[in-house]
Amino acid sequence: MLMFLSLVGCPTTGAVDAPVAAVATIPQGTATILSSRATADGLNEVQVDLDGDQKAEIINYYRESGGNKLLLKKDVDLNRDGKIDVRSAFDEAGLRVKEEMDGDFDGRVDWVDHYIQGKRSMSEVDTNFDGTFDLFKYYENGRVRRKERDTNADARIDFWELLDEAGNVVKTGRDRDGDGQMDERGR
Repeated sequence: MLMFLSLVGCPTTGAVDAPVAAVATIPQGTATILSSRATADGLNEVQVDLDGDQKAEIINYYRESGGNKLLLKKDVDLNRDGKIDVRSAFDEAGLRVKEEMDGDFDGRVDWVDHYIQGKRSMSEVDTNFDGTFDLFKYYENGRVRRKERDTNADARIDFWELLDEAGNVVKTGRDRDGDGQMDERGR
């Protein structure tokens, strides 16, 4: 399983709350390159079969420069249903810049992590799987420091939480009249 997760490239910076369902264990030593081809945008697409079923579970997109391969995109089918569940993007330095996840395997992205210099800076989450992001998490030094929520599905933030280094809520705020401004402060 650890080999699979390292090939997959799932978030490793404290994303224990990422909405990813159980994934089948892949036997070690079975990864096979199914195909390698140039794409229209000048990248090299490499499809990898992890379980020997001749279907790609991972698709890597590289740019080749001076004999080196630079991974720019990675698509992963976690539950082996033929649909991409995790889509990662990397910058020219090889650092992750964005990761989109379909944690309930319905074909829609319901979690997006944004990265600055390879460190997660913000997450957008669709907590009720209705197609709209309603929870926004902001990170400092790998920890969630602020959360903003749209609790009434009107596309406006109406609940705020500030967290300390340990992840404890130290302040809250609420917009009661729907104007997007904090009316009530707590703690």
